[in-house]
Amino acid sequence: MTTAVGDRTRVIEEELGAEYAGAGWWGSLYRAPRRRRWYRLIPVEEVSGEQRAELLAWQTRPRRPDLVPVVREERGEQRQFADRWFQIVSYETDAGRSLSDALSEHEPACRIASVAAALRAFPGWREAIGAGLVALPADIVLAGHRPLLLPLPAWGAPSLAEVFAEPERIAHLTPEGARGLPAGARDPGLHSLGVTALRCFEALPDDDPERLLQRAACAAVFAPPRREGRLASWMRRVEPVRAVREELGGLTGPRAAALDDAAVQRLTDSLDRARRAMDPLTAVRSLRDAGEARRAVGLAHAALVDRPGYALLLLAAEIAHQDLGEPLEALSLLERAVQTDPERTEAYAAQLSVIGGWSAVQVRLAGATDGSYAQRLQATARAAFGRLPHELRREHAHEMASCLLGQGELAEANAFVHQWLHDGDTLMWWRFDLMLDYGETFLGLGHLDAAAQISEQVRAGLRRVRENGQMDRGEIHEHGMRLADFDLRLHGARDGKARA
Repeated sequence: MTTAVGDRTRVIEEELGAEYAGAGWWGSLYRAPRRRRWYRLIPVEEVSGEQRAELLAWQTRPRRPDLVPVVREERGEQRQFADRWFQIVSYETDAGRSLSDALSEHEPACRIASVAAALRAFPGWREAIGAGLVALPADIVLAGHRPLLLPLPAWGAPSLAEVFAEPERIAHLTPEGARGLPAGARDPGLHSLGVTALRCFEALPDDDPERLLQRAACAAVFAPPRREGRLASWMRRVEPVRAVREELGGLTGPRAAALDDAAVQRLTDSLDRARRAMDPLTAVRSLRDAGEARRAVGLAHAALVDRPGYALLLLAAEIAHQDLGEPLEALSLLERAVQTDPERTEAYAAQLSVIGGWSAVQVRLAGATDGSYAQRLQATARAAFGRLPHELRREHAHEMASCLLGQGELAEANAFVHQWLHDGDTLMWWRFDLMLDYGETFLGLGHLDAAAQISEQVRAGLRRVRENGQMDRGEIHEHGMRLADFDLRLHGARDGKARA
């Protein structure tokens, strides 16, 4: 923007009590939401007498809910600002921002949601205005999240001088329009909105107007060489994002076919899928559901660079543990989660679950690393259990007991389980996980009679809950299988003791 243009803009802002909002397809837009007004200023030499008559007629047209009303400008339809005369089109709305503002938002999903809404509204706008409708982002205002058009008769493209005055207009030209040819089957308005949608993903090139016109003529505004993208690298790897970018490339490409309303709806649906996939939790879960667990964890790592988050760390750890069978990876992710938010409890519970379910490996690690790593695991488990609130400790006592058993801390495990199996003087016999942990401690300590007594209590308890239907059959079966394995080892221990 030259100094003269900048000075003129400031004069316009002061005299209208508005602020510059961006370049429209015709003229420039200014907003004054406190006065419930938006203004379009078009140089008078660009508007013929017939066109001025059309604008006056728009002031008396019936109002439509998807179009901002055109109203009479109290101080005249033509005014001079800084030695230049402008035709003023006044719109009545209290909208405070436009689609151009939405394109400047940091969150790609917010940008895409606004563009998708504009695409959905486009068929209705075209019906009201005519087949030549073209709207730049500043021509569309947002009432909340609802897009409304600042209407203008379908006059086609402005003069070449006006197009060159704002390079943004050049980028939105169809390839045919940039070459001075008829549009053919391509809808110029849909092409312009397709370029707007691509601007959610890529920045407009900062070429000089002549070079940009050449790129537009070749349908190559966003083609290589790539400028700075507007997406984090992990988002570019998400399939719905890749798919919609290819779809938009086809819409704005050199041989775009005519699109009917159904095709526009499919495009907006694709934008919505891409928007939802830009949530890293959604993207990672989708890969997991598709059986791509390793890719899911890899994507989570990439997304964590861009936006570290507690929930994403927990999800990645869960996939590493449950789907990939990689507890070391899971524990590393959970440690990062603990550091991210030490006050939340989910990561502590997950640490106990991973370490507690890993008892056999713990024993092997203890032998392979002089106990150093096993000691670290034990310290992690103790710290995690200690950070749980009291009401959650009983719920996770089995995991902690498994950790102690895996570390060979049998006496401590025995005392620990005894504590959490009792509610006052009441033995919670229905906590079969803890009852069997209790039996494991006696078996490991060589107290075989006590272990056998626990076995009988568990067997009787399982029989009781099976008969009265107080426990799910799958859960009963799981405890029964563990009891059977425990009995087998108990009998083996007794046989060995008898032979000795």
